[in-house]
Amino acid sequence: MDDALIDMLDVEGLKPTHQKRSRDLVLKLLVGGLELLETNDFDSLSIERLCDHTAVTVGSFYARFETKDAFVEAMQKVAVAKARDLISKSYTRGRVPDDSLAHLMAWFVKGTVNWYRENEGLLRASLRRATSDPTAWTPLRDLGELQFDRILPHVVSMLGETAARERDANIRFAFQIMSGTLNNMVLINPGPFSVHHPHTSRRLADVMVRLIESRPNIER
Repeated sequence: MDDALIDMLDVEGLKPTHQKRSRDLVLKLLVGGLELLETNDFDSLSIERLCDHTAVTVGSFYARFETKDAFVEAMQKVAVAKARDLISKSYTRGRVPDDSLAHLMAWFVKGTVNWYRENEGLLRASLRRATSDPTAWTPLRDLGELQFDRILPHVVSMLGETAARERDANIRFAFQIMSGTLNNMVLINPGPFSVHHPHTSRRLADVMVRLIESRPNIER
């Protein structure tokens, strides 16, 4: 994470950071917040704990952020901006598997699961905030739609356009299953598999391939 991301943040409740010292302070708080969310729930993460962890005064925190919610929104937007940049780089020529649907899905799901692992605490906080404020999930929903839009042409190329049209609902539902499963793992971790289980990405990718390749059998 670098202070260039701070310049592009548009968060209600984040005060302008024109000076490098202010940007460095915001960056330090965001990095510290992401670290603490790995082991602390959002509700139990106090500003005092954050400031103690980052060696920043409470007064300095509120000089930059008006509320705790504004702070979490800033962390979320930084994570989303980094993810968008990663997605753009991932779809450069020659990096996307083109030999089989199974290889393509394994590549895609592994990358998605790794991102969930790296941002688990923030995702959990965002999901919990979304129960009272549905807009709290909007940036992450938009990110998921971007992912789907980028991978879809590659799925279609594996199936052929005719088969892809026939299985459009299958394809979309497969990606919904992936997102719903990972969100559930992050939010309540019901087991037996978790987002950190070494077989999670492989099993999810296998389920998605089976569903996508199955022939539609829904009565109209």
